[in-house]
Amino acid sequence: MRGRVYQEVHYEPGEAIQVDWGECGSVPVGQTRRRVSVFVAVLCYSRMIYVEFTLAQRKAEFYRALVNTLTFYGGSPRKVIFDNLKAAVLSGSGRHAHLHPEFMALCAHYCMEPIACERRDPESKGVVEGGVRYVKRNALQGRSFECFEDYVHFAPQWRNTIANVRIHATTRQRPVDRFEDERVKLRPLPLIPFDTEEVVAGVATPHARVRFDGNRYSVSPEVARHPVTLRADGHKLRVIHEGTEVARHIRCYDKRQLLLLSDHQLAAIQMRKRRRARQKQHEFDALGPEARRFHLELLKAPVKPGTHLRRLLALVRLYGRTEVLAAVTRALEYHTYDSAYVESILLQERRHRHLPAPLPPRPQRQDLIEDIDLEEPDPGRYDQLFDPSEGDRDDPP
Repeated sequence: MRGRVYQEVHYEPGEAIQVDWGECGSVPVGQTRRRVSVFVAVLCYSRMIYVEFTLAQRKAEFYRALVNTLTFYGGSPRKVIFDNLKAAVLSGSGRHAHLHPEFMALCAHYCMEPIACERRDPESKGVVEGGVRYVKRNALQGRSFECFEDYVHFAPQWRNTIANVRIHATTRQRPVDRFEDERVKLRPLPLIPFDTEEVVAGVATPHARVRFDGNRYSVSPEVARHPVTLRADGHKLRVIHEGTEVARHIRCYDKRQLLLLSDHQLAAIQMRKRRRARQKQHEFDALGPEARRFHLELLKAPVKPGTHLRRLLALVRLYGRTEVLAAVTRALEYHTYDSAYVESILLQERRHRHLPAPLPPRPQRQDLIEDIDLEEPDPGRYDQLFDPSEGDRDDPP
């Protein structure tokens, strides 16, 4: 049986780099487990290797790892060789591959020619395939990591102290030594690095939250229900609204978490207080012209109008609208604009009529009572609990 005959390929210094992903199991992140992947890049001439562990193989992670690779080398080769990666190839393979426009922009930014391998042909990038196997058999074999941060700290240590200073099986030289000859052949990196942030359009929820990668992040309450743009890198998440950054969070790789900033919570409480104050003003003004006139005089007086309005509305719930409006009218006649004076008038009227003063309710959580908003009762809803046909039946004997 005849097998495939492979041809050995020789690369010149600075000619090409090969990149690929590898699977490395899973690791606990917060309250969930996430798969760990390793990005491996190898310069084809010197065999200088770069490794980076990630929690995903998405487009953003691939672009970010590739840019980090070129930064580590301090330059870019003329070609970048890869297989049928979704982040790089939209359809087809090899010479007929339709490349992702963002990946083409990245290659153009660093003056690299993208070369896609044929589907199911790993031997065409055997240099990096060997690098992935070397990571699994040398770096990870027999080692266990308790958290993802252990992977992150281990990668550069293993790369610099073991992988790039060993005698390579093919070249019979150390990659770090051959890299000195290849370094001068690499093209200089542009002054402005390629933007690898993940950009997602979204809308802030009514609770002033945005969703990203399975988590919720708080934003300023002013942008609730407004369209926003999310920009995320490997460490932080930024929320942009109309060209202004309205939130910046440390990126969370856990799932189903709520990340809150104290500034956003304080702003939401202050906005809620202002909204409640406006609601109480409208509620008191709706009692009648006497109430609106009393409110106007409160605004002129050197007092806190909101405090007096809350007390007056509490008196309305206790004594009723008619009695409170009568007391407010008398307070206007005496040019005394104070909720305590109105309450004193109500108590005097009760004593003159030989009526006891009503006792106000004392809830343990007044803030929860104020948040309750009950609809007007509709007796017709109870009719739905009965079958109309049952009323026509005769009672059993």
